[in-house]
Amino acid sequence: MLEILEKAQSCALTDMEKEILAFFIQDPRHAIYMNLEEISNALYTSNATIVRFCKKIGLNGFHEFKYEIRKELEQQQNCSLSSQDLMDNSLACFRDNLDAIDLQQLEAISDLICSHRSLYIYGAGLSSIPAKYLQTILTTLDRPCILIEWRHLLEGITYSISKDAILFLITAHGDAPRYLQIFETAKKRGTTIILITCDEESPLPPYCDYTIITSDENKVFHSIDINPRMGILTVIQILIEMVAQRSVDEK
Repeated sequence: MLEILEKAQSCALTDMEKEILAFFIQDPRHAIYMNLEEISNALYTSNATIVRFCKKIGLNGFHEFKYEIRKELEQQQNCSLSSQDLMDNSLACFRDNLDAIDLQQLEAISDLICSHRSLYIYGAGLSSIPAKYLQTILTTLDRPCILIEWRHLLEGITYSISKDAILFLITAHGDAPRYLQIFETAKKRGTTIILITCDEESPLPPYCDYTIITSDENKVFHSIDINPRMGILTVIQILIEMVAQRSVDEK
């Protein structure tokens, strides 16, 4: 049995929570490719009950629970997954990301983007791809914004940035040692901070006005970052379409 499931057995579970656990014990390889709604329907329970079960066993939520199971299964197979497994895993992560999107929060962020406030968009390394994409489309939509790709430049800007400015930061790893001072400085200046990351354990969200945590997995192969950032790109695309639709409505 997988370690995460064995650990869950030692918790004080309700009858319904025991059924949830049994569902994953019976066929974890199939269950991890199901979304929250599908599992809720299969067990005739609510999404909230499943999320409470995940938190009771010491996790942040349903996505982290499935992530831990996937990680253990990969370790058992020495990371030798079939092409179908890789595809199913990618689709499951994509669906998890869509399920977790808070549309009200995205609408609030799109309102900020459509405002006349100064907008700075930051992304370094592979995270510069979604950052550049967002900046390019917004510029095309006549929304002026500044793209920053260097951390030291970002750090310098935060010391002189105006109070009503917006910092839109994309960092998959939510790397605290690299960014904590920057976030603290921007927060003290009263800057509005938007963060997109896939690091659920990042200490950066408390400094942010809006935080979106996607289902992307931070993976490294031969010391190379191979996180595809598809969840981040999906969120960016939805934001772009919200902003574009608003531009059409205002004409």
